[in-house]
Amino acid sequence: MTNVSVRDLYKTISKTKTHLVQSREIATTCVCPYLFKMSYPFGVVGGERDYLIANTVHDAISLASPTTILDNWQQGKTEIDFEYIAKKIDKDSEGIVEKAIANAKEKVRIEGKTPVLETFDYEVQDRFHGLLIGLAKRIMKKYEQPKCAVTEITITNVKEVQEGRIDAIFEFKDGRYGLVDWKTNDITKTPSTGVDRWQLIANFLLANYRYTGSENNWNRCLFGSIVFYEGAYIPRFPLSEDWIEKVKNDRKFAFEILCGGRPHAQKPAFCPVCDKDGESSFDCRFYREDSRLALAGNLPIDYANIRRLLLKRRYLVLDERAETHKHKFVINSMIDRLGEIDALQDLERTGIIHSGYRVDSINANSITLVKPNNSEDNITTLTLLEPRKIVRIIGKEEDGSGGRRRIPLLACVNEKGFVKNVDDTKLVVDFDSNTIAQRAKAQLVNLPIIIIPDEINLTRRVLEPMHRFHRLAADLMLPQDLFFGNQNGSFS
Repeated sequence: MTNVSVRDLYKTISKTKTHLVQSREIATTCVCPYLFKMSYPFGVVGGERDYLIANTVHDAISLASPTTILDNWQQGKTEIDFEYIAKKIDKDSEGIVEKAIANAKEKVRIEGKTPVLETFDYEVQDRFHGLLIGLAKRIMKKYEQPKCAVTEITITNVKEVQEGRIDAIFEFKDGRYGLVDWKTNDITKTPSTGVDRWQLIANFLLANYRYTGSENNWNRCLFGSIVFYEGAYIPRFPLSEDWIEKVKNDRKFAFEILCGGRPHAQKPAFCPVCDKDGESSFDCRFYREDSRLALAGNLPIDYANIRRLLLKRRYLVLDERAETHKHKFVINSMIDRLGEIDALQDLERTGIIHSGYRVDSINANSITLVKPNNSEDNITTLTLLEPRKIVRIIGKEEDGSGGRRRIPLLACVNEKGFVKNVDDTKLVVDFDSNTIAQRAKAQLVNLPIIIIPDEINLTRRVLEPMHRFHRLAADLMLPQDLFFGNQNGSFS
């Protein structure tokens, strides 16, 4: 066995950049690298939107996919059957949808937000039904009934510095898989290009890693789709090598930005944000011009100093973002060096992870995990399991294809929550909603549990005030016509 000290490894990791690029961030970079820079490092956020309906539909369909949808899956049907199939799933899913709606309303009440619209129930039910139509028309019609489905799964590929959350993966008897990205926020949009398509391709790479150990192995991939209201986008296979290479190149660009680098960003011939005066377009033009003037030395000295300090602080915040992923880098490095079994034992002795738990029950937003009170199993004297600590509960999966290869630990089904109570034999973890607790129980119940430490990423929330101050400083300290004539009025 290689002699590896977990503590020394943490010290070594602290000197490296432990950033992970999210699939949605790669997708934004693919549209235009300047759009990625708007979030990191500049901290520009979109306008206020109400995602309550969309999120509620997501909750409902995440519970329906492995149950009522699979139970009613019918291949090879004609168009006249699609409505019948959708209505049958609707009927069987009534309890799931009603529970999701009730949970959403209760959360709004507790948080003191604006009460939901009178049409809220109808909107949720209608969008849920529309997704079922799209699934039946484009996917059920073509593919046989899957053997199972996993939903809302976060996959981390440390080697390729990528992480993403996939809405649903349908697994088939022959060992192949199909992934689905549900689009619940806009019933009029057909998302076959732009950000949605690039995110789908980025998630393909993560799914390949989950099932083969390599993002470049497409042997298990059967299909991928974006399912929207009464339709679906399914790219033809094999995917264009240019598309795949673009995703990888833009992932590298995003990673370099997060690490404090200055890779060249070239605006595409057409940007669907700036060239259509979309959301954040004026902010994008502002920061591009701001950077150009700074490079040319054409900014007033007082403003230039403020700008320099803000940029320095922004990159310090990005360094803090990297800290939220360091546990995953340490765990992955240990597994690479020692093999999974020995690595997990060493990590448990050091108190980095915990194992031996099984799902027992759920109560409201909490899940209870239990383990035998056996001193031989409890090999650690240290613990990360303290109240309010953030943890990720991972269900260790076998391959599923009949072979001996295991799914990589950080690609197995998992959920993130907060430690509520803990003793020698029982652990209670809180989630943000009852839906997450239900999903955790359903997907983790028959699996051995590995618990690892996790963190909350608040980077964009911290960066946003810096963006507002930057724009305010420009408003107060710069001539009104310095930035492209300031055609849109003040910057703030």
